[in-house]
Amino acid sequence: MADNQVNRHDDHRVKGLNIRTFWKKVAASFPGIRKRRLLTLTVASLCLLISSACGLSSPDATVLPPRIALITPAGTGELAEAIRLGAEAAAKESGAELITVEAYPSDGHMYTPAIPDSDGSQMKIKQANPNSQTLSRSAREQAQVEAAALALKQGASALLVDPLSEKVLSDIIQEAQTTNSDGNIVPVIVLNDEFPVKGITSIISMDNIEAGRQAGQAMAELLEGKGHVALLGPDPVNSGLIQREQGVMEVLVQYPDIQVEPKSICNTRDGCWQTAKQLLDQQEVDGFITLQEPASLGAADELNRRNSADKVRIVGFGSEQQQLEQLQEGVFDHLIVQNGYSAGYLGLNQAVARLNNQQVQARVLLETKLVSTDNMFWMDNQKLLFPFVQ
Repeated sequence: MADNQVNRHDDHRVKGLNIRTFWKKVAASFPGIRKRRLLTLTVASLCLLISSACGLSSPDATVLPPRIALITPAGTGELAEAIRLGAEAAAKESGAELITVEAYPSDGHMYTPAIPDSDGSQMKIKQANPNSQTLSRSAREQAQVEAAALALKQGASALLVDPLSEKVLSDIIQEAQTTNSDGNIVPVIVLNDEFPVKGITSIISMDNIEAGRQAGQAMAELLEGKGHVALLGPDPVNSGLIQREQGVMEVLVQYPDIQVEPKSICNTRDGCWQTAKQLLDQQEVDGFITLQEPASLGAADELNRRNSADKVRIVGFGSEQQQLEQLQEGVFDHLIVQNGYSAGYLGLNQAVARLNNQQVQARVLLETKLVSTDNMFWMDNQKLLFPFVQ
């Protein structure tokens, strides 16, 4: 290389550069510069060369997208899938990275892919357990807390959680507050449930009182204002379900010829099937209002066994595939359906807003719809029931 080529702007290659030769050429080009100043100039020049060769840029250009984790409990089926699809769509729009964590108890073996999904916006972390349908509630609760801890270790800067219980939510919030290392509290957005727990950033859920009113009014119209109604549902530990039952009773109390039996408690599909069987064996029941999916499916199982689907009415909550099939077959008269897709979509947007120091809503109410065989294939209801086609 000729001496007069040293300072050419297009000769910025660092690979193979001999520093001693470079020094000599710079010294020959600037004979009047003292050695110390020459050293300073040389170091500065090398920094520029190396920066150019390595493609270094300003800190703003290297900021990573926010990583947001979605944590749903094991065995929540189509609702969890609808939530995931909504969160995934919002993540793509906002440029966030979505981590989905399947909270199944395991023996400690995790599967964490090194490369995100092909769309570059989602990473999945799985804790596999083939017997998830038979897991105890305590095992499922512990798995959800562990899933949140795992997501935080994976660098989640916000959590979207559909919690199994108040205890689960409290433990997850504690994890979010103690795991973060940069001094900021990790936002926790709660989906589908309402619990009196401190530290929640935002709640995305249906208006359970109004949904209960919809169910009660639908049953009153089916029975033409008279008959015996039985309520099936879990222990009243979830404030959302308490509100749902409250809404049912607000309507049915207006019908003096409708007698409402005390709520029968059942927590699993099999348990609710046994409860429905016992009620039908021992007393007159003209209609069931079932406050969540296991109760709905359990009552339907007993009516199918008795071939009584056309005699006993059912108004239920949920949009699981089997519920929709039995709605079409006439086993269910109505289903109260919430918009899981919107829960995921709005939840992720709330998380991004908080991470950007923007204002968030403490509570966002989701639309619910009363779906029957007459309207389940209307366009708006198809988007609600089958969000994967959106």
